[in-house]
Amino acid sequence: MVELTGTPGPAEALRRALGPRGRRAARYAVDAVAGPWLGSVRRVRTDLPYVAVTFDDGPDRTWTPQLLDVLAERASHATFFMLLYNARRNPGLVRRVVAEGHEVALHGADHRSLVHLSRRAVRDRLTAAAAELAAIAGAPVTLFRPPFGAQTLRTYLGVRAAGLDCVVWDLDSLDWCGEDERQVADRVLADAAAGTIVLAHDGRAAADEPPDSGAPDGSRAVRPPRMAELLLGGLERRGLRTTTVSDLLTTGKPHRTVWLSHYVPPEHPRWRRDGTTDEER
Repeated sequence: MVELTGTPGPAEALRRALGPRGRRAARYAVDAVAGPWLGSVRRVRTDLPYVAVTFDDGPDRTWTPQLLDVLAERASHATFFMLLYNARRNPGLVRRVVAEGHEVALHGADHRSLVHLSRRAVRDRLTAAAAELAAIAGAPVTLFRPPFGAQTLRTYLGVRAAGLDCVVWDLDSLDWCGEDERQVADRVLADAAAGTIVLAHDGRAAADEPPDSGAPDGSRAVRPPRMAELLLGGLERRGLRTTTVSDLLTTGKPHRTVWLSHYVPPEHPRWRRDGTTDEER
């Protein structure tokens, strides 16, 4: 899928002119031609009854242990796209994730968007972050999901140069939008099918927030363990089981989409002003 998002301009004008059907046709055409070489994993074409539920922004010392308990009770497995600064503060929790059969993947050293970095800067930053996360986990780290889903061709090439495969999603739980656990779980269940990759969160992060403090997030309407309990139960009733992204990839053929999203988070101008990005271009 080509994501033409961000500041209104020629890309947004084209997006509006195409309309929903035109955009869908354009996505399929681009993915068919360029997906095998420039595509991020969006879902898996499989006949087996598996989906991958993924959790971003952790590990969180309040929610992640409870979430792991729910997964263990259901004999389910998941992929955790972790922020390195949270992994540093919770190394035992990272190792518990691995010990219980889940997958550790990288979501970034922090939650800053990478869209204004050079390919070399992206490569160097992610190479170092993946190596440190792997050392904490005691397991290889081979997958990456860009913060905010923001990605350009330049950053994608940097990810690949770092030896990582980029994984996005085809079903967003929208668990950050203020709905309750039942509403979030029902939304996912309405569209879940074999091969789906679901985006959810076990932490909350922004580039200018401090690392996980260990205190529950009072602003969060959705409690990840409760949402997961409802979601996993609903998937089981539909004959679907959860697994890690890497294991899901072994069951069929990945659908790779050319995912180009120019979303720039609100804090990004401040980040530019402190010189960090300009030095790394």
